Amino acid sequence: MRNYIIILCFLSVSFSQVFSHYDYTGSRATSMSGAVTSGPGSLDNIFHNPAQLTDLNGLNLVSGYSQIFNLSFLPYYNFGLSYNCYAINFEKLSTEINGNELSSESVLGIAKGFNIYQDRQSKLQAGLRFNLYQYDLGQSSGSEGDGSNGIMLGSDNGYGLDFGFQGSLNNKYYIAYYLQNIYSSNIGYGLGSELPTSMSIGLSYRPYEDLLTSFDINQLSGHTDQEVRVGIEYILSDNWILRTGIQNNPNRFSVGFEYNLFDFGNISYGLITHHVMPITHQITFSTNLK
Repeated sequence: MRNYIIILCFLSVSFSQVFSHYDYTGSRATSMSGAVTSGPGSLDNIFHNPAQLTDLNGLNLVSGYSQIFNLSFLPYYNFGLSYNCYAINFEKLSTEINGNELSSESVLGIAKGFNIYQDRQSKLQAGLRFNLYQYDLGQSSGSEGDGSNGIMLGSDNGYGLDFGFQGSLNNKYYIAYYLQNIYSSNIGYGLGSELPTSMSIGLSYRPYEDLLTSFDINQLSGHTDQEVRVGIEYILSDNWILRTGIQNNPNRFSVGFEYNLFDFGNISYGLITHHVMPITHQITFSTNLK
């Protein structure tokens, strides 16, 4: 039991204030190793570069579930709703044991995409997202070790602003720039802790209508290390889409698929490896509410 609690505490600290830039929300992002900064818009982009929201039409819904590193005590939920170029998203990651929530992080985002310029061959897009964050330390493990008789440790709220930009040519070439938390508050009392700012640059090329290749470079402010990600998406048929991806720092491999349930919607699945921890699985359902 002691070792189990130590693992819980370690993971809670590891995820603290990291959730605000989790790049694998949605099965598409998971199966392409997070290389989704650029490219044609999809419903998973409700959680990512807001510039691509201008590619979405009508009323759309997307919902997903995952257990981070396939650990039952790290459930992760996400939900998104878009109407034309407007979107709302909600995400929650928690640490639970025996039904007791030891800690949680959640975000509620409101976004809008803008078409800056468009003609027959090219398009310039931009987008903004305002995020409200809540960090809840929950309660201590207590004498039982599972939080059933622990004490409350407090919570705090914060906010952040994201900005995205994308340019495309002939629906084949895409270049994008995505900044998360370019303006944000501190989390915690006293001096607090600043929410991390991250930068992503993406390039995508679609040589054929059914094939998309994506390349991303991601970096956290204050860090010299960069993550390089590559993703591939192939439309196999009217019903099936196949995806895969790789990244470095750390080295990870991902794969997944999407199945079209005709008028009912789409169900997709993705997995991504880790060089130390177990595989993370993600399942997502999306639909256009006509």
